[in-house]
Amino acid sequence: MTEKQGGSDVLSNTTRAEKTAEGFYRLVGHKWFFSVPQSDAHLVLAQAPAGLSCFFVPRLLPDGQRNGVRLERLKEKLGNRSNASSEVEFYEACGWLVGDEGDGVRQILRMGGLTRFDCALGSHALMRRAFSVALYHALQRQAFGKNLVEQPMMRQLLGQMALRLEGQTAFLFRLARAWDRRDDARESAWARLFTPAAKFAICKAGIPFVAEAMEVLGGIGYCEESELPRLYREMPVNSIWEGSGKYYVPRCDAGASASSRRRWSCWPRSVRR
Repeated sequence: MTEKQGGSDVLSNTTRAEKTAEGFYRLVGHKWFFSVPQSDAHLVLAQAPAGLSCFFVPRLLPDGQRNGVRLERLKEKLGNRSNASSEVEFYEACGWLVGDEGDGVRQILRMGGLTRFDCALGSHALMRRAFSVALYHALQRQAFGKNLVEQPMMRQLLGQMALRLEGQTAFLFRLARAWDRRDDARESAWARLFTPAAKFAICKAGIPFVAEAMEVLGGIGYCEESELPRLYREMPVNSIWEGSGKYYVPRCDAGASASSRRRWSCWPRSVRR
């Protein structure tokens, strides 16, 4: 989706798509972020005559030739290095329309909603791993005549970290149930409203959480012998991926459409809280 001039503002995308006599489209333009470039195919947004549309763009064409997708370079990222990201140019690349022309954002967000949920799950998993490392260290580290975990302030800190994780786990399982039951109008509204909220809140909380885990270990937590530096470098990507944090505040409100708000108001007050 992402282009140099627009970022999350995909309506400003300049990649063009022209329909051929054979029924497929030719794409000309660029993408500033093109994740997992070795994939067999990508979903790509491009401007068609009727507006921004979604296209299925394979790496190899039906006759076995390479499609007109050219990798310009791989990104030098802070973390997430095992997952390649690239910049690409489309030189009359062949693409097949997904849905209708002008319906690209809605089509690609059918995938995007799940990947945003995945960002929240990924951040939560990294936080759980950081907590496990910190807890193990506190259980066996001796300080001032006691195991570190027996020191009152450390017990309080680890307890607060554990409670935060348990709350997130319950929330994410509830959200997963909503995604599994999207045929139900209430569950669909729940998923639409709380997926951006989960991504914003959990991904944003991950960076200071891992930093706190580092402090439990002390100096060794800041060294590469510990895995915490890798987790710390990995954390920011989920806050940025699929839309940066502040992009999600209006998305939460947009998710609560008029019909969603009416359904929401019918729920018990305890659930709404």
